[in-house]
Amino acid sequence: MSYRVAFSVDAAPREFGWEKSGLAIRRAQGRAGGGWIKILTGLLLLGFLGLWPGGPQAAESQPATSKAHSLNEIVVSSSAGDQAVALTPTSTTIVLDNYDTVIPAQNVGDYLKNLIMFDYRGGSDLVPSDDSFSLRSFETNRFVVAIDGLDLRRTGGRKSTNIVDYAYLPPFLIEKIEVLPGPHSALYPAKAIGGVVNLVSRAPALRADAVPEVKVSTSYKSYNTQNYTVSAQGSADQFTYDLGYQKYKTDGYLRNSEAEISTVVGRMGYVIPSGGHLALTGSYSDNDKRIPVNNDPGDKTTQYDSAYPVVTGSAFTNSDSPSWDGNAFSYRLDYRQPTSLGELSAEASYAEETKDRAYLDKGVYTSMFTRYYQQAAKLQDRYRFNDSHETTLEVDGQQLYDGDHDTKDKRMEIKGMGVQHQWRVVPRLSLTAGLRYEQVDIWVSNTTTTGKYITGRPDWIERSWGEVLPKSMLTYELDDLATALRETSISLGVSRIWRAPDYHGDYNPQGRPSGAWLDPEHGLGVDAILKRRLVGNIEAKLSYFHYIIEDYIANNSNYAKYTPSAKNKVTPGMEYKDYKINLDEMVRRGVELEIGGNLLPDLSFYLGATYQKLENQGNELAGFDAASNVAKYRVNAGLRYNLLKNVKLLLDYKFQDKQVSEVAEQLTADTWTVREVAIDAYHLVDFGVQFNLFKQWGPCKDGVLRLFIENAFDATYYDTSGYPGTDRTYGVGLSFRL
Repeated sequence: MSYRVAFSVDAAPREFGWEKSGLAIRRAQGRAGGGWIKILTGLLLLGFLGLWPGGPQAAESQPATSKAHSLNEIVVSSSAGDQAVALTPTSTTIVLDNYDTVIPAQNVGDYLKNLIMFDYRGGSDLVPSDDSFSLRSFETNRFVVAIDGLDLRRTGGRKSTNIVDYAYLPPFLIEKIEVLPGPHSALYPAKAIGGVVNLVSRAPALRADAVPEVKVSTSYKSYNTQNYTVSAQGSADQFTYDLGYQKYKTDGYLRNSEAEISTVVGRMGYVIPSGGHLALTGSYSDNDKRIPVNNDPGDKTTQYDSAYPVVTGSAFTNSDSPSWDGNAFSYRLDYRQPTSLGELSAEASYAEETKDRAYLDKGVYTSMFTRYYQQAAKLQDRYRFNDSHETTLEVDGQQLYDGDHDTKDKRMEIKGMGVQHQWRVVPRLSLTAGLRYEQVDIWVSNTTTTGKYITGRPDWIERSWGEVLPKSMLTYELDDLATALRETSISLGVSRIWRAPDYHGDYNPQGRPSGAWLDPEHGLGVDAILKRRLVGNIEAKLSYFHYIIEDYIANNSNYAKYTPSAKNKVTPGMEYKDYKINLDEMVRRGVELEIGGNLLPDLSFYLGATYQKLENQGNELAGFDAASNVAKYRVNAGLRYNLLKNVKLLLDYKFQDKQVSEVAEQLTADTWTVREVAIDAYHLVDFGVQFNLFKQWGPCKDGVLRLFIENAFDATYYDTSGYPGTDRTYGVGLSFRL
């Protein structure tokens, strides 16, 4: 579960949200320096200190609308209506039913890409992919994606990062997305350095009659991009059922970038009369994708086609006909029940997934097939002693395998347990403190087609680590100190960082057994948070984070001295010692601003800005490369305006500063290419108009039509693979209920 720190106002929890009818948050990108951000931050600090007219001190006489006080929790609602985004000092939560996106969402990642703390890293905004995001500049191997608290991941590697594939996560069974930035929860795996993304499923719910509710949505936009979703929910007696189907396809913007993804999800649930539920969920996805190819007018081997943008950085040409197909299925068991011993919950899952990277090599068909396996479980008990004390205990475990058609090799086993206590020390001071113990075992493959990578080592090199991690978050509400500080809180999180090399790209990158030499990362993470209501329902949160990570794991293949070759003779037993290395120390620090609310009853806005920087404290060349792969400045901004009773305008703007991205692509079983891509700063604008067509029309209810333009000013930009970003696209979407 996620933890939320107490934040009360006038002796009751205050209700908060960003918009009365839903709000999309989108990253803002463009060509700008940092000076104006400093000016903006200064103005906002004036608001934090209560120097804006109409700030919190002017709102003293307003009656508070709130629910019963709950330990360490902010109750989120508002007289303005249902809210889309809720802020607490330590979390940001998106409620999907209330969240308006300009572009109809294909997967949960389409919601995440709009939060300022996330940097979208996908190769194309038209083709859903794996590991499409970084969180506070940490890639997926350093933050957690979970479903109902249970970590979701594969071993990774094998021709891509391959830890979490967002294409397989349609949103129709997800109620909300909780984001916990930073390493401060004891209830999630230690890899959560950047934070946690917890996808909270809709609980099984009984209906008044046996007739199911059916929801239909469809959209179409440029490049023959289609998205169709049908879902049904119903119940009989104490049993419930959910069924959903989604089909997404696109011809793609680049040459040879077509994709077609079909997903089916079904769930059977039982609502326990005493409160709680038991549910079994199954899903299957089929994913057919092509790989973009070079399209260079200066290179005759690419067979240039002027109908597509110029691409020069792909590992393939059109005659290679490369594809990357796959499928996945999973089963999840979820149990929740309040008892006299606390609120019990248990989750268990089993999943398999395949990826097949195939192409023609001089006319000969070549296939690199990988199958991934995951089985995981988590048991948790949250016990509330009284209004001031609540304790959560949990144990969890994962076993991860991968292989080809005929093999299944155990690669990782992770066992963890955590205890976390929430204590209201005094009415305005709350402390969340915890301990997590985690043990990680990995198995490093040491075999090649001709022998062994490291002389004298076994075929499988087993390594094991364990560590205890203290976690803490302290929140103090400043309301009693001065009138100007009403509805203001400060929080400080201080937690231990530790991560073993629990990712294929660490312990077996490009097949090399670097995990035989690596040590775990460790260090300290500090978050300082100032949260305040500025005026009306406009809320703001300013966060500073500073993470010191020693023995930071980084790619060193470009500078390695122990990589055997015809020209480089290595002492037997020392092979690949520095293919990946532990850097002396890496420091990651930054500032995040989240602000939003209603400027007028029918006009809401949001603004997010971040500055972040990686600094290599050693003299390793690999460290300087790792520190360069970050956009220092990013900005989100957007407006939602109810122009007429049934017409809403939606506008998103995003800016991203320049950065350098490193891209690795596999050519053959033993050959890889690694290239650095310099990406210029850019601005993007998306615009949409939403029409509420009808409340009831025959059997149809709540009809909504959406017209939208993506990249409205046809900006030129490049994605993290160095490919041209999609140009201006147009689209239309329709949704209704039956």
